[in-house]
Amino acid sequence: MCRKARMFAPLKIWRKWHQKCNVTQRRHAVASALAASACTPLVMARGHKVESVPEFPLVIETKGSTTKSLLSTLVKLGAGDDLAKVRKSK
Repeated sequence: MCRKARMFAPLKIWRKWHQKCNVTQRRHAVASALAASACTPLVMARGHKVESVPEFPLVIETKGSTTKSLLSTLVKLGAGDDLAKVRKSK
């Protein structure tokens, strides 16, 4: 930038890509998000279909399994409609 000409569209230094957050605040946010996912009316208000899911929140323990097997397990448990919704949104 010192010789010849200026750079086209230089990086803006006033952009804040990351913002610091207190550890306790972050932990509280994660805990409240998990608590909200356990409340069925809140999840249904977000647009998820949970009538076919046997138990809510749905916790699946898998270690070392593939994504394909995990998706087939979710379809068997009744979460196939939400998976289709996610595929269409991307």
